[in-house]
Amino acid sequence: MRLTQFYDQVEAHGELEGMGFDECRGGRPGVVIRHVKTGLLTRIPTEAIEKTDWPTLEDVLIGKREPQVLQHMTRVVGYFSRVENWNKSKIGELKDRHKGNYSFAG
Repeated sequence: MRLTQFYDQVEAHGELEGMGFDECRGGRPGVVIRHVKTGLLTRIPTEAIEKTDWPTLEDVLIGKREPQVLQHMTRVVGYFSRVENWNKSKIGELKDRHKGNYSFAG
């Protein structure tokens, strides 16, 4: 769904109110939506809005459905760790890494 469509749906919805932009985990841009009846604030990364249809987003925003939380984990120096706990410089290192087919020439 495009962001403009999402904003139009939120504005037309009687129970939802757009609160503005915010930074989600990992420095990703997102929006904050408030459920008027409960006061629940939900932060949604803009990339999640673009990948999800309105009925699913609406159910999450009004509390009919639990949000699906995805955690990015990576294996570094022999153990797994959650990327969400990393600082900005460590996340930058992860983004700078390249996957490839590496071999030694002998």
